[in-house]
Amino acid sequence: MQNKMPIVDALKLHIGKTSLHVPGHKNGLLFPGKYREVLQHDLTEISGLDDLHHPEGAILEAQQLLAECYKTERSYMLVNGSTVGNLAMILGTCKRGDTVVVSRDCHKSVMHALDLAGVHAIYLAARKEEQTGTANGVEVSLLRKALQIEKVRAVIFTYPSYYGFGFDLAECIKVCREFGALVLVDEAHGAHFQTDSLLFPTSAIELGADVVVHSAHKTLPALTMGSYLHIPKWREELAEIPRYLQMLQSSSPSYLIMASLDYARHYVANYGKQDADAFLSMCTDWHESLEQNRLTVISADDPLKLIVQKDHLSGFALQTVLEKAGYFPELADATQVLLTLPLIKEGMEFSPPKKLLSYDSAPFGKLSKSAQIEIPPITRLLAIDKTRQSYFETFESAIGKTVAEMVIPYPPGVPILLVGEQITKQHIEVLHAIKQHHYQGGEQLHKNRLRVFM
Repeated sequence: MQNKMPIVDALKLHIGKTSLHVPGHKNGLLFPGKYREVLQHDLTEISGLDDLHHPEGAILEAQQLLAECYKTERSYMLVNGSTVGNLAMILGTCKRGDTVVVSRDCHKSVMHALDLAGVHAIYLAARKEEQTGTANGVEVSLLRKALQIEKVRAVIFTYPSYYGFGFDLAECIKVCREFGALVLVDEAHGAHFQTDSLLFPTSAIELGADVVVHSAHKTLPALTMGSYLHIPKWREELAEIPRYLQMLQSSSPSYLIMASLDYARHYVANYGKQDADAFLSMCTDWHESLEQNRLTVISADDPLKLIVQKDHLSGFALQTVLEKAGYFPELADATQVLLTLPLIKEGMEFSPPKKLLSYDSAPFGKLSKSAQIEIPPITRLLAIDKTRQSYFETFESAIGKTVAEMVIPYPPGVPILLVGEQITKQHIEVLHAIKQHHYQGGEQLHKNRLRVFM
């Protein structure tokens, strides 16, 4: 059964038909010739192509195959990214006034969902991964302490970290079960964990989570925004999730994205030992080549991720070196760059840089982390009062006040400041560094101003 691709096959059957329907490019007719082959598959809910919001044909079959592949009772295709998956799983399980526990290294979409749901959030300081200094999950003892504060509806985990590191999620889930809390997992970077290969960490699905969201487009061959939401064991307290997917996803879902999700499922479902061997050989080649280029390579728990450092160079400077050589990393931070390798199969090639990289013209920077924010082990934030007025304040004058906007280095999309947090001098030091690079939020950050509550 896993050899079938129902959506891909349904779209193939429609090639050559005359479009008297949306979208307006008319099967690519209005685009230059080289785009037409792809756009012939950019269709809509016409006869024979089913409907994501009421699937009865090809899409229903594709989602059933998806559930079979990931060993779940229900799985859904998402065309609005893991963002919509995180929104739906939180809004579909939590109601206004509930208390949830969440790791402080969660993605901004999780925090947006908490805001929309009107819940009270208990944030847990993230563990630090020793080699890279990056945030990485929560300590079991800290989780237990938080769950003892009051009745908790759900605990939301990020697993693995953006950099590919894991933590003891299995033990964390056991603790959640003791306290009767739902386990919701943003496993955006783990869609490939479902392969039979022992190369990769164990998926949150297998570890017993209640809801798991995957960004298929991050590690599988799916188009950007293509994601999955999985419910391993269906029960009534999860019944609102499909309704929120109906509400939050586009009413004009992309058939290109859905077809790529169909193919991505087929790809991972048929990933064999020979494929894993080819992937491992590629990883070895990249390790050796990077080290020959006088770089320090750190292996994550997920071999798809490589962290690379260079003495006397900041991560941003190293990013410039790599990009000048034609290699574009996933992200850079103060000390390193993150590379995301492809999940190749047997017969595919993905070659590392053979020639020595030139560091002569690199903009040097201290190999030191930007100022570290001391986050309390447990932070309690009440649901945001939408009636509170806010205004912009200069950095220095904002210290001690309550921030009214999120500031988010992107990637990885983990906010430095949460709405409702008190601004410290350390926050301001970090903001001065962040504004030199890519970020989201912080409407007037470039003017050294922050939005604060009155």
